[in-house]
Amino acid sequence: MPRTELLLLIGEIREGKVALNTIQQMYVAYHPAFIDEQKRELRDAVMLAEILTNTYTCIETILFRIARVFENHLDAREWHKELLHKMRVEIPGVRKAVLSPETYALLDELRRFRHFRRYYYDFNYDWGRLDYLKSVYERVLPLIQQDLDDYVAFLLTLASEAGD
Repeated sequence: MPRTELLLLIGEIREGKVALNTIQQMYVAYHPAFIDEQKRELRDAVMLAEILTNTYTCIETILFRIARVFENHLDAREWHKELLHKMRVEIPGVRKAVLSPETYALLDELRRFRHFRRYYYDFNYDWGRLDYLKSVYERVLPLIQQDLDDYVAFLLTLASEAGD
């Protein structure tokens, strides 16, 4: 694989991580409204749902870019689910797994919510479910950051061994 392609992928992953950090800053800014059950309003539920879906979409975009470089094939019908699955699998001689099993399981929860949210037009959110997903978000964020850092280190090793 050409060195420049690997370096471009590293840049794309880092760019995605900047976007994740921006979303995280928004989460931190609104966090007090998400946890005070006495003051929760509809706009707080909408904002939390948006942060959860944007976080997953950002991560999925990073994973899609990795898949594009290494696999180049996803089933058109269920590619979102398949992409996430492929990222937890090591391809011997090609690439290491991107996601740890724990990161995968938590991201799958966010993927399912994002799918639900895409087709849910009502604003009658279930705060019990949002609280659960908030805990998923809080657990997955440091894990995905570590998984992506580890993957960038892997890509840097590949790039140092590759020629153009």
